[in-house]
Amino acid sequence: MTAPATGRRGRAALPLHVELVRQLSQWRVLAAVAVLLALPVVVRVAFLLGGARPSGSGTDLAALAQSSGGGFAAFVLLVSGGYLVTIVTAVLFGDLIAGEASRSTLKYLLAIPVPRLRLLGVKALAAAVVLLAALVGMAAVALLVGVLSYGPGGMQVPNGPRLDIGATLLRLALTTAVTPFGLLWAAALGLLLSVLTSSPLAAAGGVVVVAIVSTTLDQVEALKDFRLWLPTHWAFSYQQFLLQPIDLKPVAEALASGLVWVVVLGPVAAWWFHRKDIAG
Repeated sequence: MTAPATGRRGRAALPLHVELVRQLSQWRVLAAVAVLLALPVVVRVAFLLGGARPSGSGTDLAALAQSSGGGFAAFVLLVSGGYLVTIVTAVLFGDLIAGEASRSTLKYLLAIPVPRLRLLGVKALAAAVVLLAALVGMAAVALLVGVLSYGPGGMQVPNGPRLDIGATLLRLALTTAVTPFGLLWAAALGLLLSVLTSSPLAAAGGVVVVAIVSTTLDQVEALKDFRLWLPTHWAFSYQQFLLQPIDLKPVAEALASGLVWVVVLGPVAAWWFHRKDIAG
């Protein structure tokens, strides 16, 4: 008779909103989110220090960034891709279990009691929510800074049309929504490394090292189709919505590749955490 009651207590022991508050109370998580939110301001300051404003003509978003508020926001989303968002993802997911272990709070969480797989799942979901919120916040701040600096105009698509503000907002929203597709592998690997080690910095660092190696190998044309299996090969698929014409194939490939990494690494992380000795 006591087992069902324990199960109910376990399911209610760690609600998502409680875990969100717990994660946002950690300085590493706050620092990672702050980096994304501050990026638009940093880019704007860089433009100010760079001197004269370009004419707004060119064939890439860097040359068009100061032509309008929409163009500036698009450029910020472009430069945030790659290593920056990967590092933020690595920090968020690498801190999940390793952070608790390093703070000696993990054994107390499990003593609530809360089932281990629920603990891992809620923590991963909370990290995903924080990451998505940070990406949306960065896009919103970029648009605000861009509009205040360069006016409310739409973005000029390189080698394409100038979009109105409605079409620009749609492109920015789609870009932000697709960006996590290229980060699924980093989230899955960060989660796995987080249960393998008690050092959140080691877990995050492992993801960054894999990203560097994968990006380097992706430049080796002799590897041919092997590059398609590299985790970072589709990391820049979100750029499709900032270009003309839009090619949805890389977006679909990025989602498929990311899901493969989640399906492969996620169960391994769950299995290892389920059998992990956390008594100490």
